[in-house]
Amino acid sequence: MGAAALACAACAHGTFTVQPPNPSGPVQQLCAHLGDQLPASLGSLKSRVVSPRSPLTHAWGSPPVVLRCGVSAPPGYSPASSATTAINGVRWYQDVGSGEVVWTAIRPGPTSRSSVFVELAVPRSYQAQGGLLVDLAGPIKTAIP
Repeated sequence: MGAAALACAACAHGTFTVQPPNPSGPVQQLCAHLGDQLPASLGSLKSRVVSPRSPLTHAWGSPPVVLRCGVSAPPGYSPASSATTAINGVRWYQDVGSGEVVWTAIRPGPTSRSSVFVELAVPRSYQAQGGLLVDLAGPIKTAIP
């Protein structure tokens, strides 16, 4: 089951509860910078209020597309995985579940032996999910070079 299904539940007044990850200090700083770069709209999806407020989480649309920065490597991922694709200079790992597709951006970490993982959980009802990844490529590359 994907992160959005586990971590995101509809709350009163359109607020979504998303459990923020707890990355190390250097990764947390990179992810906080990403939070400053994220667009107010992702495609036609408008930004949603996330609780608790954290620069490591964001949501757009209803049902929500949920971004979490600083998560652990996705299950099944390895650097040699064939389930990755590059979109506008960002490498993504795809995990297709029954209700959602979890895309994880893999970026160089603060040390030569580490990576930063940015998870985007997208309900399968959304078509043309690649467009969402294109919209996020610039902010991700800017925040986590």
